[in-house]
Amino acid sequence: MAGKKEDMALRSATGLEGGLVARGSTCGVVTGGSLGLALTRIDEIDAEGEVARRRIMEEVRDYVHWFRDSFGTTLCRERTGVDFYKLSGQLRYLLPGDRFSRCMWHIGKTASHLKQRIALDRPGARGQEGSPDQASHCATDVLRGVRKACGIGNEVLEKIAFVLDGGVGFTGGVCGAMAGAVMAANLAYGWDIRSMSKPKTIKEFVVGHLNLLRKRKASGRETFAVGREILKRFEDRAPSLECERITGRFFTGWDDFQSHVRASVTCRELIEQAILVSSEAIVSHRPL
Repeated sequence: MAGKKEDMALRSATGLEGGLVARGSTCGVVTGGSLGLALTRIDEIDAEGEVARRRIMEEVRDYVHWFRDSFGTTLCRERTGVDFYKLSGQLRYLLPGDRFSRCMWHIGKTASHLKQRIALDRPGARGQEGSPDQASHCATDVLRGVRKACGIGNEVLEKIAFVLDGGVGFTGGVCGAMAGAVMAANLAYGWDIRSMSKPKTIKEFVVGHLNLLRKRKASGRETFAVGREILKRFEDRAPSLECERITGRFFTGWDDFQSHVRASVTCRELIEQAILVSSEAIVSHRPL
């Protein structure tokens, strides 16, 4: 739909599955779709900077609201009703197949909706000038920080990750800093989904979800094991994965969010923690 293949950005989305490393937060269809919307507007972002980002965030928020209104909730744990960190939860998701099939149906319906939304001509939306340095963005700040710390990064991903601000389009969902930490690590250890055969995809899915069940830290560089390790280090820092619960508020829009994130000690500490834990995870799993 975007007319381009950004495989590294796609690779970074591996850990968004199941509500961020299967933790039940914002559905990966919501986060992935939001990133996809921004990717289709990348030329506008390059030309207009924050002016375009502000406009695109309104589109992202509308998309998130459409998803919620269509399927009842944007949270994976509420949609599936299972805990992927328990064997019983994984089995119930896959068997007898009703919940897995429902997710597949939601993906198909959402892809059709996004295709229509992306195709819309928006007259008068372009032609303004903007600065790339006028705003703060949680996931983007984390991704840039990780690249500076350990050399792993992707410029396109950094340009579009602003959609995660305020819990994806200011809707209070998954924290952008935590999502940014996982996505940064996925740039190093995520799946190259376009080049993977179906058997390999299934194998990686099974291995990844088995790693969620391990009582001890999983060995190796498997992406779900690394993501689980990253999120575990936030447990003492944040009461939840959701922005609305971490900040204790719901943002009305761009200006409200920017005012908060610039003044918030909590958000700044989470961003710094995200850069640290993601960078350390990437470096610690590099082959000697």
